[in-house]
Amino acid sequence: MELTQPSGEDAGAPYFFLSYAHMPPGRADEPDPDLWVYRLFRDLCDHIHNLTAHPGAPGFMDRTIGPGQIWNHELADSLGGCRVFVPLYSPRYFISPWCGKEWAAFLDRSASHRDPEARSTPSAIVPALWAPVPDRGLPHCVREVQYTHPELGERYRTYGLYGLAKLQSFRRDYQKAVLHLARRIVEVGESIVVERGAPDSLNGARDAFAEAAAAPTRRRLRISVAAGTLDQLPDGRDAQYYGPTSMHWNPYHPVAEAPVAQVAADIAAGLDFRADVGEFDHTAPPADAPEVLLLDRWLLRDPEHRTRLAEFDDSDARPVGLVVPWNDDDPDGDEIEHELAAELNATLPRRTRQGREACRTAVRGVPDERSFREVLPRVVRWAEGHYLRRARPPLPPGRPTPRFRLGGSDAWSPAPHPGDEKESPDDSE
Repeated sequence: MELTQPSGEDAGAPYFFLSYAHMPPGRADEPDPDLWVYRLFRDLCDHIHNLTAHPGAPGFMDRTIGPGQIWNHELADSLGGCRVFVPLYSPRYFISPWCGKEWAAFLDRSASHRDPEARSTPSAIVPALWAPVPDRGLPHCVREVQYTHPELGERYRTYGLYGLAKLQSFRRDYQKAVLHLARRIVEVGESIVVERGAPDSLNGARDAFAEAAAAPTRRRLRISVAAGTLDQLPDGRDAQYYGPTSMHWNPYHPVAEAPVAQVAADIAAGLDFRADVGEFDHTAPPADAPEVLLLDRWLLRDPEHRTRLAEFDDSDARPVGLVVPWNDDDPDGDEIEHELAAELNATLPRRTRQGREACRTAVRGVPDERSFREVLPRVVRWAEGHYLRRARPPLPPGRPTPRFRLGGSDAWSPAPHPGDEKESPDDSE
């Protein structure tokens, strides 16, 4: 394989981008749940370093971002400049909105062959099987992408890279599979040119796997985040907890590395929900799904944000689970906690009342990420229960079944939907 020197603005970008579904962390004393993914990443980087003359980093994996950094900015920059996109297929991967956005953002970059005589459709996506996924679990948008790699053998298809790495008896199979994967990454990287993506491509990316949410077995959940940003810092607030958008808000910095929106999405995935995570919009119509609002109480110091939240509280009576992350170790909050708690009750009386029904700690203030991981599932179940009780059952396709009414030959009339029946004046007395 011929070694080449990359040229242009991609020279400093990582050669490949590893896209994977984060495992929810366990207790503080438990090992890193993504340790085996990191070992694979390290092994791939060693091979890429030896197989290419690439001057930049061999690969990018988002665990390399340190505490306090704006992870989405660095992740988007690497995703926008890498040569090859390497998704790790697993059952969790295709229910992760974050992975779906990474896939879509890379796919939006225009690709072409270096060889003008090449006739196949250019693609710089090289999937790897981390854990077996049934064909029915693959979204339609990925089914045409080859991922089984027949040359890697039956054990690779049966166990995936995770199984090969975990079992000592499969060690040689793992080493063979990783080397073949690295060679395939280099083969694609040297033959396909992918133009650089926009710096903000990830923030605006769609979820490429969202169509899987339409499956009857996949439950949906809306998670909205109302928080400050670097451009609109709440009065008296330190900038280290914020980023370009509310999706970057990390109230548990510096102990927690990931924004609370990402943590919430991972928790929802673990509960078998398809989470639609986005910035809070008080004018948005109700979701056809349970809803949870993650609220930065510091916003209540701003009159404009108080007005928006108050309008949201008055808009309708649909139940929305409320979770208020509040870092007990944050020195900014020592003197103002009680003031903001009172402002929350005054601005969102309906939502706080509903929130206390679900979990008092969620409204009072969730003190750390570990507590957040315990509280959010309770709030999600509460929101789902209220949504299901209020949800209008779907009508069957086609014309409604007629029902018989006394009164002659024209006595047949369509049966109304249960929610369309209204009390007559006589019945209401």
